[in-house]
Amino acid sequence: MSTSAGEAEQAPDLRLLGPGLFAWALDAALLCGGASPAVLLLVALAAAAGAVVALFPPPHDDRLRRRVPRRVWRREGQRLPARRQLALVAAAASLASVCLWGHDSVRAAGTLESLAAARAVVTVEGVLQGDPRPVRSAPGRRVEARQVVVTLGVEAIIGRGERSVVAAPVLVVGGEEWSDIRWQERVTVTGRIMPAERGEAVVAVLRPSGPPTLLAQAPAVVRGAAYVRERFRAATARLPPDAAGLVPALVLGDTTGSSSDLTDAMTESGLAHLSAVSGSNVSILLAATLALCRVVGVRRRWRPWTAALVLAGFVVLARPEPSVLRAAVMGAVGLAGLGAARRRVGTAALSAAVIGLLCWDPWLARSYGFALSVLATLGLLLLARPWGLWLGRRLPPRARALGPALAVPVAAQTACAPVIVLIQGNVSLVAVPANLLADPLVTPATIAGIVTAAVSVAWQIGRAHV
Repeated sequence: MSTSAGEAEQAPDLRLLGPGLFAWALDAALLCGGASPAVLLLVALAAAAGAVVALFPPPHDDRLRRRVPRRVWRREGQRLPARRQLALVAAAASLASVCLWGHDSVRAAGTLESLAAARAVVTVEGVLQGDPRPVRSAPGRRVEARQVVVTLGVEAIIGRGERSVVAAPVLVVGGEEWSDIRWQERVTVTGRIMPAERGEAVVAVLRPSGPPTLLAQAPAVVRGAAYVRERFRAATARLPPDAAGLVPALVLGDTTGSSSDLTDAMTESGLAHLSAVSGSNVSILLAATLALCRVVGVRRRWRPWTAALVLAGFVVLARPEPSVLRAAVMGAVGLAGLGAARRRVGTAALSAAVIGLLCWDPWLARSYGFALSVLATLGLLLLARPWGLWLGRRLPPRARALGPALAVPVAAQTACAPVIVLIQGNVSLVAVPANLLADPLVTPATIAGIVTAAVSVAWQIGRAHV
């Protein structure tokens, strides 16, 4: 096979990237504009009608046929008419809009929004959707008591003498007493509820007037995962302070031991992504799992199922919050697209992943974390391989194999630079060198950390039976 043919086989297929990006942009615009349910449904129906017209244009309408371009995208003998491109984009827009309308309609059911608009005192019952997070006060601002925020998935609300069944997330801004409540525990609390801004991920903000009452503990699987995280923190507690806070964050996304100074230093150096579960963690875990399967002789047809089982366990261990699930999906897409034989389908998988995640949680469209995950994955798919080959050709013969490894952080950092500017207001000059130095250490640290977490639990169980 000629070199040009080989490059064509390895070239990414960009035909299906447009629908995912357009659905993302549409969701973000609708959320930022605070579109009402009626507008969302109208947009969904209009996009669906556009998809049908683009795919099946009326045979008698010559003007429409002249307006729809007949040029095709040729790629290795495949033909995809432009009207089918338009149909796919319109279908993705319709799907994203109707999912946003459905989620918004479910959240609006019940009396929660009306009670929030009246700023009423209510009693709510729900399940914690994340771990409580302390709020850092602004410089120079005096805060009488330490505040803690957490997202509560409200299932029932009592206010103005009426009990209503709801299904909506509420942001709780409470005191230190919330620090003892853990993810997936069921609580009830009384406080004043206020409306959130239209388009936010939460429906309302609750300021409790007292401590929460624990109604039920988390499920056994969640408690088991919490035990593993606790044992891992104990296993790394003897490390230096910064390492003791960074290692659990790098491996399991556990930032409870990270100091404010460490967080600031990681942000300024462009390494903040290392202190949270990201797609790179998932890619490393899946690559190590598949390599181990090859070593121990697992049959090829069982390897994907083994990797999926390991990925599911890791998601439970790292807490299946939106950020972790997003990282799991993007990591799997990135790993699938980095291979030369599968690079062409990587962008199509990325587009499908974007649409699927937006259907599952439309408010991800406004998340900086989601944008960084998508752009980093896109940078790996489009830039990592050609930049790695380019660098390899310019390195000494014995160091040419380092080209792809050096190109990975540069490609991801370059793709994420526009969003980083929006978040921080600037691009750190040390971000790329810092990532180049840290990247070779991330893989062994992640694998060693996961092994340590498993060994720490086995060691504790063994000691309990002695």
